Amino acid sequence: MANVFITEYCKLGMDQQGKMVLAGFEPAVAEQVIANPVASTQSSAFNALTTFVMVHVDAAAHVKFGANPTAVTTAGHMSAGETRFYAVQPGQSIKIAAINGA
Repeated sequence: MANVFITEYCKLGMDQQGKMVLAGFEPAVAEQVIANPVASTQSSAFNALTTFVMVHVDAAAHVKFGANPTAVTTAGHMSAGETRFYAVQPGQSIKIAAINGA
């Protein structure tokens, strides 16, 4: 029974010397949770400013991105405790769908 945690970012952070840091600039644009997706369950559409997302799962799950995505158990696998970053096209009403994995 996975929970899928989605954090939306619009840009990368900067250090004190103005150099880019490979971390999302906080505060995040938005945060969402898909709780225990027994069947394919969609998030809300990402904020129009979102350019990349951090996806974390606390148990195995499968994910799919798109305007009207359907997650399936044969693709997009994420292992328990895994965190991934994905770039997305801003302003495109992209969503993520998730379903529990094994």
